[in-house]
Amino acid sequence: MDVIAESVKLHSQAWSDQSRFTECLEQAAGLLKQAYESGDTSSLLINNYAAVLLDLHRNFDALELLRLCDPDFSEFCANYAIAVAKAAYDIDLIRHWNQAASKYPKDERAIVAYMDWQGL
Repeated sequence: MDVIAESVKLHSQAWSDQSRFTECLEQAAGLLKQAYESGDTSSLLINNYAAVLLDLHRNFDALELLRLCDPDFSEFCANYAIAVAKAAYDIDLIRHWNQAASKYPKDERAIVAYMDWQGL
């Protein structure tokens, strides 16, 4: 199985089995980090890595990763908005990235981090 598919599977497992939540997210983060450090700098890999980091509350690391790429799909923009909300809380930038998400196509292989916008 490729890294993207495996990361999506592990992310899904984390949210469906709370007893293995951190374990599954850490596994996904490890796979994605290894691929990234091996030279894969695709926006999809960076997006999924950042989303997993956001779900692990490594918000500043996620924001730094997302800053490396230009967005080319909706989920990337959504994760950027989440990272800004969790790490920098710049309301104008959050609004910008949330609006940008509607202007890009979706990628079914992309992970979006969980965000409780009501609790913000």
